[in-house]
Amino acid sequence: MGRREIGLVSSTLLLPAALFLAVTGLVSDALDLNEFVLHKYVGYTAAVLALVHVGAHWPSLVGFWTGRGGRRSRAATATTAAAGDRDSAADMAPAPGTEPASEAEGSSPRGIPRRAVLAAAGVGATGFAAGWLVRPADVGRLPGEDVGALYHRASTPGIADALGALVSWGSQPARTKEYPGAARFELPPVTVPPELSVASAIERRRSLRDYAGRPLTTGELSWLLGAASGITGPGGLRAAPSAGAQYPIETYVAVTKVDGLEPGIYHYAPADHALERVRGGTFGGDLVIAGLGQEFLGQAPVVVVLSAIFQRLRWRYRERAYRYALIEVGHIGQNVYLAAEAAGFGACAVGAFLDDAVNGLLEIDGVEEAALMLLPVGPR
Repeated sequence: MGRREIGLVSSTLLLPAALFLAVTGLVSDALDLNEFVLHKYVGYTAAVLALVHVGAHWPSLVGFWTGRGGRRSRAATATTAAAGDRDSAADMAPAPGTEPASEAEGSSPRGIPRRAVLAAAGVGATGFAAGWLVRPADVGRLPGEDVGALYHRASTPGIADALGALVSWGSQPARTKEYPGAARFELPPVTVPPELSVASAIERRRSLRDYAGRPLTTGELSWLLGAASGITGPGGLRAAPSAGAQYPIETYVAVTKVDGLEPGIYHYAPADHALERVRGGTFGGDLVIAGLGQEFLGQAPVVVVLSAIFQRLRWRYRERAYRYALIEVGHIGQNVYLAAEAAGFGACAVGAFLDDAVNGLLEIDGVEEAALMLLPVGPR
């Protein structure tokens, strides 16, 4: 395959790669995705194609910038044309058996080829259109009000709402969730890692997305889950604060690499400091897909998943329940961050994921109980 054919093939492949990069770049920016696997690998592919494209057209590029590209064709032009009875264009006509100078080889400053301009315009137009498509629809009840603002306003109680809260919104459910008959794994007692002050942990805390290859130990996992949702006081009081001590947040962990523990998805039972196996298997790839291509979700030895059972709060706090659930998941997430830092590894909170996909992995309905946060954790 010659240079011309290589150039044509690389040009053909480079255009869709550029379009894909524009779209995935906009999606990544709009959803604040990290290590978006589709954008990253297509970016590498586009870079390789660009290098191949430049290599195939290198002589033409050198000729264009140095002004030497047209000398060979001009040397082959006819030198015997009659003077005075032909225009200047005839003076440059090629002799028999020679090829006319092409714009690709010459240095004629006629600008960029039309197809390149059209391709660039197409990429720009596609990116602009995609930017509008990924924007959330305006479904608010007030001008300029989105769903989040609508909810915030609707969950702001007045005096009548406060009095109305005396009326129950359904019955109070149990504050713990159980999986009867599930295989159980008793975690070792919580062992506090080498002392690290709260001030130092807060100062050193960073979101970690690159993990060492070693697995976690069951002792490290025990410390992590105990700090997240473990029982730390009489009456079932837990490590993270909860509105009315209702504890709507359930803690799951997708295990990929933990010494002595088979891969699978487990539910943490704080009352017994034990894990209940929801389903067996390795789900790193599923989490990457559910997490919109964020590759580090599949590389972490464990991913803690926090869900909420909303009725545990709704029966008492009505519309305010959802606010309190989100506040509590933030408390637990910060506990995981600081516990990981104290043990010498790191975490990264992820909120950009496909809800139905994550709920399906946990085998929950997404209505009565729904996933709110992913926390991949691993050693540095």
